[in-house]
Amino acid sequence: MRAGYGDGSGAAEVQVTNPSGGILGGDELGMEVSLAPGSSATVLTQAANKAYGGPEARQDAAFEVGEGAALEYMPHHLIPYASSNYRQETRIRLAKGAILLTWDAGRVARGERFAYARLSSRTRIMRDGLPEVVDGFDLPAGGEPFGGYSYLAGLYVLAPLDLAPLADELHHALLPGAPRVLASASAPSSGLCAVRVLARDATALYRALNVCRALSRARLGLAPPVREVW
Repeated sequence: MRAGYGDGSGAAEVQVTNPSGGILGGDELGMEVSLAPGSSATVLTQAANKAYGGPEARQDAAFEVGEGAALEYMPHHLIPYASSNYRQETRIRLAKGAILLTWDAGRVARGERFAYARLSSRTRIMRDGLPEVVDGFDLPAGGEPFGGYSYLAGLYVLAPLDLAPLADELHHALLPGAPRVLASASAPSSGLCAVRVLARDATALYRALNVCRALSRARLGLAPPVREVW
């Protein structure tokens, strides 16, 4: 794995690849990333993560972000195939003055609507040893829990500044996406902006996420993204 430096700012861009092409039943995958104080990095995945049928598979990711460091973690969405049993957990520990922009996205249904056996995801974000975000879902098979929408995502921005203006900006930027996108943004606390997205299709999902990413980076004083995530 090699870091690229595409925008000239000195921020590293790292692409994570699963050479097997997907997650098989019984797989246990893990990733640990640490950012030194004052560093910057964007961590991406090569493509959508495919979870296949079989026994429970797990994926755990852990991040440590030092003082004054800035992390973007932008994984592609998860595709849970029929009979898959998948659980993932993302844990992020931030120093007091660190910056974070991350999202978690998944395709919960398509032609095989909600045919997975079980789908579970947890995101835990700590700042200076205190919990800022504890979020996720645990979905059994069947039903129509999202009113006909097939993709869902959560996006989180954390920084040592007031993010209420960013939440307002994102909320209004997402409104024109309806009805293909149903989304909202809020600032539960001063240094946290949270966004919820439901989308009809992948194109609408990533259009919404990329808009949020570009506006968030501008608000945080970061350079525009080198490329969008699709």
